[in-house]
Amino acid sequence: MNPVLFAIIAALLLIQSDDGFVPLFDGTLDGWTIENSEPEVFTVENGILHVEGAQGWLRSERQYSDFVLRAEFRFLTDNTDSGIYVRAVADSEFIRGWPNNSYQIQVRNPIGESRFGPVGDLFRHGTPPGDIEFDPAVPARASTGTGEWQTLEIEATSDTLAVRLNGTPLMRAGNIANPTGYIGIQSELDAIEFRSIAIQER
Repeated sequence: MNPVLFAIIAALLLIQSDDGFVPLFDGTLDGWTIENSEPEVFTVENGILHVEGAQGWLRSERQYSDFVLRAEFRFLTDNTDSGIYVRAVADSEFIRGWPNNSYQIQVRNPIGESRFGPVGDLFRHGTPPGDIEFDPAVPARASTGTGEWQTLEIEATSDTLAVRLNGTPLMRAGNIANPTGYIGIQSELDAIEFRSIAIQER
C-alpha cells in the first residue's frame, strides 16, 4: 500500500476510535447530493466546503436517528444566514427548494440584523410545534465573530434536540416528531464555509 495512503487511513481510524466521530465531510462532496440548487452554490477548494447562494441544500447520503453532529464553520460576512437540517424527511419542498418536514438549526451570524433568530435557534418546517429553551443573547456572547472558525454541536436524542456553540449551550427543544431523517446544509444568504462535519451515532 502507498505509505501516504496508509498514514491517512491510520489517522482516520485513530480519530474515530478516540471519540467515536465519523467524518460526513471528507474534503469532497462524496456522499452528498445537491438538492434544488446549482452546482456552483456548493463548492470545495483545498478541503473547505464553500456555500454561497440563495436557495437549495446539500443532503446527506443516508438518514440518521440519534446522534451528535459536530461542525466547524465560519461566517464570511456579518449577514451570513445558513442552516443545518436534521431529521429531514424532505418529502416535499417549501420556499427556495428547502426541505419541508424537517428541523432546521439556524446558522445565522448574530452580528447581522434580521427578524429571524441567530445561530442555535430552531425552525420546525412542516412538523408539529413543541417547547423550546433559547435566549438569542447567548449566541451573541458565544460567537467568536465573522471570519473565525467556530464549533457547532447538535445533539438529537429521542424526541429532543440540543445545540452548543463553542461549548456554550444555546438551545434545547422537545417534541421532535421525526424519529429519523437526512442531515443537510442550507444555502440562503451571503457565504459560509465548513472545514469539518462529523457525526457520532448513538
